[in-house]
Amino acid sequence: MAEKNVITLMLDDLSKEQPIQTAVCLGQDLSQDYAQTIQWNHFNVTEFLMLPFQQRYDLGVVILNNEQMDKLSTHHKSQMLVKLRDLMAKRIVVLSHIADEQLLRSLGFTQLIEQKNTEQDFALWQFNILNYKHVPDWFNSKFWANPENWNKFRW
Repeated sequence: MAEKNVITLMLDDLSKEQPIQTAVCLGQDLSQDYAQTIQWNHFNVTEFLMLPFQQRYDLGVVILNNEQMDKLSTHHKSQMLVKLRDLMAKRIVVLSHIADEQLLRSLGFTQLIEQKNTEQDFALWQFNILNYKHVPDWFNSKFWANPENWNKFRW
């Protein structure tokens, strides 16, 4: 129940940042619950890994904390997340067990929420290429080209 509330709040926040027209979901079909104005596509893992690149979705949602995904090896989870991150989605949200922390951190995901309970544990992760890495101050033309010194000094 808490997971559905988290997904609802997350979708509302993400759609405020940037509009979401298309989304892909792996692990659980969310199209009935969150069909607002989003066109959802649902795949299982084997279908998704065989899927050729035809379009880039605005959002990718992966639910790793269900029975189907628990049976997957770390290698298959990694393959699925890398394909989704690199080819298929602009932004990715992953709902996972806390035990998947090492895998998700190694793939560049940032943790949003962690819920530890006696009944269930889950964590919410995201990957957004637009805010993946903070650009440092020194990384600009001011420190590289020095256009104010052109034709003044011989380099």
